[in-house]
Amino acid sequence: MSAQTLNQLLSEASECYRLNLTEKAESLYRAALQINPNQAGALFNLGTLLLRRADLQGDQLVKDSFRQDLANEIDQKKAVELVIQIHLSNTYKKHAQKWLRYAELNQLTFPTLSELKRQIEIPAHLEKIIYIPTEKKSLERYHPIESSSYVYAVDVVGGCNLRCPTCPIGNQKEMPKGIMGPELFSKILKKICEENPAHKPDIWLFNWSEPLLNQHLPDFIKEIRKANLTSFISSNLNISDRIDAVIEANPDRFKVSISSLQQEIYGVTHDRGDIQTVIQNFEKLAQARDSHQSTTEIWIGHHLYKNTINEMDQIKALANHYGFGYRPSYAIMAPIEKAHALLKSINGIESDIEEQLFFHPKTIAENIKSRRSGSMDCELRFNMTAINYDGSISLCCGTTKNLSDEIGKKTYFLENSASEIESLKYKHSFCSTCMENNLHLTIQDV
Repeated sequence: MSAQTLNQLLSEASECYRLNLTEKAESLYRAALQINPNQAGALFNLGTLLLRRADLQGDQLVKDSFRQDLANEIDQKKAVELVIQIHLSNTYKKHAQKWLRYAELNQLTFPTLSELKRQIEIPAHLEKIIYIPTEKKSLERYHPIESSSYVYAVDVVGGCNLRCPTCPIGNQKEMPKGIMGPELFSKILKKICEENPAHKPDIWLFNWSEPLLNQHLPDFIKEIRKANLTSFISSNLNISDRIDAVIEANPDRFKVSISSLQQEIYGVTHDRGDIQTVIQNFEKLAQARDSHQSTTEIWIGHHLYKNTINEMDQIKALANHYGFGYRPSYAIMAPIEKAHALLKSINGIESDIEEQLFFHPKTIAENIKSRRSGSMDCELRFNMTAINYDGSISLCCGTTKNLSDEIGKKTYFLENSASEIESLKYKHSFCSTCMENNLHLTIQDV
């Protein structure tokens, strides 16, 4: 075939890649490589295309493209930066680390190098390997996905004003209710500071709850800031109480979770919620930020369901209007024990909300099974402690189970050292069940 035919294939493939027509782009690049197996641009673009869908064969194609790039048409700095970013987006942190080493060995520098390195290197507060006596094996750790700092998820409220069907408050019976008082919070914060003198943990003032229901929330934020720690709030923003006082207290991060701008959809995914109230409170949130000159990072967390993904542009535009960030994510079923029950169900789809999930727990478990070696630890175990409104501890932020493996027994944060708490996590029987079914939070490594 002629050079003209090859150039035409490459041009069409590039346009398809740009338009995210990945299957057609892949076919065209493979056709081009049938004509010239050493075409550097085709090798590189096909490689990154495969990597975007977590196919590690793309790594070798990218390396081949560098070897065949005799005319130096590929900017290796930008190319390596892109490959690292793709690996991180797919939570292939160990593979991203290999490319980071490649950049360092070849003296390739780019503006985001320091930030990417921060996201890859294991933080000093973590041991790189943990031995588990009960399982008689060691597990590796990695730079956490959720936070570069150790996380304390402090549920300052037991309960919520909504009943979302993918949340345990909406789908589990008899969830505990209550409000954490200032005395207990101060004692918890003091213990956190004493146990982490050299490291500054990240304090999340929520887990399953709506933190704005706690009248002491602004004072909690101020206490955290006074302790020189960072704070994070997640709210459904269906109540306006304390918006101004909370933003005046200046938390580091504030996420508003929504799914749709259509009440007939939002009212299902956020049961008991009203989207017009949320939009009105966006205005109050923005006004409070501006009037107090707050440095709080605010964003909309868009829960993607099959019937809400078509609103991405509209919700992003709304976020931009108020100067908020926009971060979409696929909705998942929680808690883990609910997902595990659905995994074992023989009845298929059992509810309307399951029908709208992009990834049913069975699909998630099947998709990631081949991408995990089983040698990596769970992040919710090694980098987070979940504290309930009464000071007791949950096994992790993904389950409603108590830290104690004994039914009905609670373990309290103030009564146990950090090492005792970690030891109990690694002895809990539910962790093995969760990890065996690939429902835990860890990276992909194979």
